[in-house]
Amino acid sequence: MRDDLERWVNNYPPELERRSTPFRGSPLSALIRRDIPMAISAAVPASTNLLVLGSIGKGGWTATPWVMLLDPAVTTNVQEGYYIAYILSSDGRRLYLTLNQGCTLLRKEVGTSGAKDMLRARAEIMWSRLSSDARRLKRISMNLSVESTVWRGKLYEHGAVAGLQYETRLLPSEDDLRRDLIEAMRLYAILKSQGGWTADDTLMSEAIHDEAADELHAAKRYHVHRSIERQRSHVDRVKRLQGTRCGACDLEMAEVYGELALGMIDVHHLTPLSQLADGATVTFDPRSDFAVLCPNCHRVAHRLGDPGDIQALRLLVQNGLLGRMPRSER
Repeated sequence: MRDDLERWVNNYPPELERRSTPFRGSPLSALIRRDIPMAISAAVPASTNLLVLGSIGKGGWTATPWVMLLDPAVTTNVQEGYYIAYILSSDGRRLYLTLNQGCTLLRKEVGTSGAKDMLRARAEIMWSRLSSDARRLKRISMNLSVESTVWRGKLYEHGAVAGLQYETRLLPSEDDLRRDLIEAMRLYAILKSQGGWTADDTLMSEAIHDEAADELHAAKRYHVHRSIERQRSHVDRVKRLQGTRCGACDLEMAEVYGELALGMIDVHHLTPLSQLADGATVTFDPRSDFAVLCPNCHRVAHRLGDPGDIQALRLLVQNGLLGRMPRSER
C-alpha cells in the first residue's frame, strides 16, 4: 500500500504543471482508480466490505485528488454522506487520511457559505461521538493549499471529522499506514452505529414517528436501516430488478391512485437491525437483500419479530383479507 501511495504523491503534477501535463491516458488514472484500491484491499482485508473509489478529476487534473472508502450502509456516492478519505493537498506536500463528508449535494442545497457552516457543525457532532475511542486519529485542521475559488477543496477542509497529516516527502511505514487505516475503519463503523451527524433527539423522533423504537440504541439501529433504504443508488437498482408491485400485498400503487403514483414503492432492506449496529457483514444484492413493499406493508414489516421475513408478512395480508371476506366466499 505504501509503495502505491508513494507513487501517487511523487508523480502527481504540481499546480503549475497541470495545464501542460497530458491528462487523458495518464497512468495515474489507473493507479488511483485501480491499483491503490487493490493495494488497500490486500493490506487491510476488512476493507473489502467497503467501496474504494479514486479520482484525479474529470476532463482535467483536480486540485485535490482523492481515494475514498465508502460503507454502502452509509453512502455509495462521494457527493453526500460521510466516508474515509485520502486527499492530497494541491501543492503535493501533504497527504491526509480523514473521516470526511460529501459536500457537493449539500452545496447545491444551501450554497458554499451555508455548506461550510453545516459541515463544521456536523463534524463537531461526529467527533463528540468518536473522541473517546480515537487513539491514532485526531481532530485536525486540514490545509489543502487551495484558493477560495476551489470550493470542493475548501469544503473538504471544513468537513474533516478526524484524521492524520502525512508529509509526502517521507510517508510512514507500511505497518503504520495499515494501523492508521484500520483505526479509521473502526471509527467509521462506530460513527455509523451512533447515527453519524444526526442528533440523538432527531434519531428518537424518527423512530417514534415510525413506531419502530422507543429507546436510543434501537433508534440508532433503525436510523442505519432507513439510511440504506433511502439511498437512491439502492432504490434505483432494486426497483429496476424487482419492479414496483408490493411483494407482500401485491399492490401496484398506480392501480389505485392512477398515474400520480406511477413507479412509487418503498425499498425494504432485509438484514436484521441487530446486525447493522454490531459490525456484522451486511450485503446489498438488489435481488436477494431487499424487497419492494407498499408504504403500509413496509411499516408493518418493521413491527415483525424478523423484519426480513416477507413470507410472514404475506401471511398476515392473506389472513387479513380472509377475515374480511364473507364466510360463503372463503
